[in-house]
Amino acid sequence: MPKHHQARAAFLLVVIMGSFYLLSYRASIQSGDTLRALDTLTSLSRFNSWHLDESTWFKPPHTIRDRFPLPIHIYDVEENLNLRLALPLLKLAESVPRLGNIHTVWLFNVIIAALTAGLIYLTVRAFDYGDWAALAVAAAAGLATSLWAYSQTFLREPLAGFFILLALFCIQSGRRRGRRGQIIGSGAGAAALFLAYATKSSAVIAAPALLVFALPALKQFKSRQARQISQALLIVQVLLFLLLMLFDPLSGALFPGRATNIAYVLRAYVLSPGGSLWGTSPILLLAVFGCLHLLRAGRQRLVWTLWLLFAGYTLGHALSTGAHWFGGLSWPPRFLVPILPALMLATAPIAQAIVHAGHPRRRLLAALWLGMLAYGMWIQFSSVSLSWWHYGDTLPPQAGGLSEWEPGLYDPQYFRWVILPRRWADLGLDFVWARAALPGWALSFALYGALLTALLLHILRRPHTRWRRLAPLAGLLGLPLLLINLSAVYDRDPLTQSQQPGLQALIDFFDESSQPGDILVLSSNRYQNFILNHLDRSAPRPIILPEALAEAPSDKQPAQIQSSNPNDWLQQPSLRAIHHLATHHDRFWLLTSSSPFMDWSFRAFERYLALHYYPLPAVALTPPDATVRLLEYSTRSPAPHPFAAFAGDTPTDLQYGADIHLRAFALPNGLSYAGGESIELSLQWQAARPLEQDYTVAFFVVDAASGQPIAQGQDSAPQAGFAPTSSWQPRQPVWDNRALRLPAEIDSGDYHIWVLLYHYDAAAGRIERLPVSGANTAEGGTVGILPAVLKLE
Repeated sequence: MPKHHQARAAFLLVVIMGSFYLLSYRASIQSGDTLRALDTLTSLSRFNSWHLDESTWFKPPHTIRDRFPLPIHIYDVEENLNLRLALPLLKLAESVPRLGNIHTVWLFNVIIAALTAGLIYLTVRAFDYGDWAALAVAAAAGLATSLWAYSQTFLREPLAGFFILLALFCIQSGRRRGRRGQIIGSGAGAAALFLAYATKSSAVIAAPALLVFALPALKQFKSRQARQISQALLIVQVLLFLLLMLFDPLSGALFPGRATNIAYVLRAYVLSPGGSLWGTSPILLLAVFGCLHLLRAGRQRLVWTLWLLFAGYTLGHALSTGAHWFGGLSWPPRFLVPILPALMLATAPIAQAIVHAGHPRRRLLAALWLGMLAYGMWIQFSSVSLSWWHYGDTLPPQAGGLSEWEPGLYDPQYFRWVILPRRWADLGLDFVWARAALPGWALSFALYGALLTALLLHILRRPHTRWRRLAPLAGLLGLPLLLINLSAVYDRDPLTQSQQPGLQALIDFFDESSQPGDILVLSSNRYQNFILNHLDRSAPRPIILPEALAEAPSDKQPAQIQSSNPNDWLQQPSLRAIHHLATHHDRFWLLTSSSPFMDWSFRAFERYLALHYYPLPAVALTPPDATVRLLEYSTRSPAPHPFAAFAGDTPTDLQYGADIHLRAFALPNGLSYAGGESIELSLQWQAARPLEQDYTVAFFVVDAASGQPIAQGQDSAPQAGFAPTSSWQPRQPVWDNRALRLPAEIDSGDYHIWVLLYHYDAAAGRIERLPVSGANTAEGGTVGILPAVLKLE
């Protein structure tokens, strides 16, 4: 088939594989690595920085210096080419309405995996195998290996594997074009290897293999004797590798003091039926037979290349990753995924024998191929059906929730593709279209993929058919189909809390009210997925802090700590972050999922902030939602320390009722204010005896001339409701911090602050104000006037 026909077939194959992967599309963050990668990507897009704001709860900074612009960590992975290449996807989601950020960015490895399948097809053809053999190898790689599993992630391994395969393709294509072509191909291969290294530094392990593959062919190495020596050296290396893998004393003697047992790790990578490269991608077992065929055919260079890739990656990661050899929460073996596409090239001789009508073992090989293909597809479907953390949750208690539990690698009853399907009955399939109840997604991509498959098969049978001209147009039709489906799932995915009206109201509020430099603090990661998926603005910048130690997860679970010391309520990274934000910003918002209606909730963040800063009136979201509360705090000045001996700036003689004395107050930002500014006020109360009644405090800014209020603070019990008057100890001062925001347009002049206390008399059905005595009162002795005159401009 001519080159342009091959390119057309590869293009159709890429689109078909992409459509197939979209049938199992999950758009789900299921590991800390991918969370941090997406977090960094949003910072890169909106702030041109590498800061981790939405994942601060997961990996808070160890040190926060005053010179730091924000109290958050910087992404510390230097090989980040995947983020730079995925940036256009995020830009697309941020600029096009109704495209979720997670829903769009997670397409990255779908695209890479599909491109890898197309590149496998072209590379097999470059080795002079037929179209049907190339199609069989590419389809098997895409459907029956871990390439499918990792298409549903935002990890770096698929991109690294694509570039390593691209290097092989460039070198092989150049070699077929003579000496000049070989030089150009080798240079392109070196560039591809550099891109693989820029994606993941472990790609340097592939350098020796690619160097061997790129070496010019010498006549003296084509003799029969040279081939025999080459094969003997290869056999010796394989035997040494097997000895190292099977005998622990040998690995201990060669690599003393390692954090992990090298032989144990190699056995897991190579031999374990539940976690090895062959165990999770069984079609690769046929590569062993393919290599034998390649040796008999005199293609020893390719065998050497694949062997060096395999031995280098397995041994290299066993040595370098130490105790982290498994790869965290992943589908095994994660670190070997970059060599998987290249290793599939060794199955090409088997595929060619199957499609060759005269091959004597055609039927046997076809049955073996189809069996491995079906088994591999079952494994991969299990891998994408649910989040991988469900595996650890479903294992027996003795596993401790660890996904690298050893019986899971060797005992068939604990294999991932045995355990995860057991959860389908209660969890269903965790595909984005299934979560969002959009069967049209699955039907549209299934039909589209089937039509393209029929077109591809027709073109392969009849390369000169006039239908071939439809290939580019048919492939491009997938883009509007994808955008339509992404738009449909935007506000229907429960995993991103897209259907919660209170959260949608939050976005609407920020669209109207946020300003550059604003900060949104989240008290836990409960709304992490919503913020990551739906917040497209550069303001406010969300920072998700670790959940408070004093916060109970539910009414049935106790908090980790119970203490009267506010410094014990929050984790130390949160305390440092809040102090830093308050020092560098005049205000920030707090988003929390608790409310006063949840009487079991301690609301540690609100308590702490009410003690140390100035709560502004709570933001009224429409529709209201008790689990979505947006609070604003003024941090222009710190509030008086709640346990210090500070007696306030200005004493008062205001006495509310018989037992409550307003001893003093403080206006930390002085007496002069402009329109739109906030006024911060600290009141110091004291009770003469225990109080049975809970009173609400209200305060107003009032025009001194007309006596008309122009602004009102939040009515609440003292300390934002956390210090009700019935809890006061006699003769013990209680600080009560409050703030209000002035209207943007105000008349210049003198203004007073009115303070009153009231309670609701249920029997009488009305509000009862406490009478006030003192030098300055109003409203018939029910309002106390603070002895201060504000100058507003």
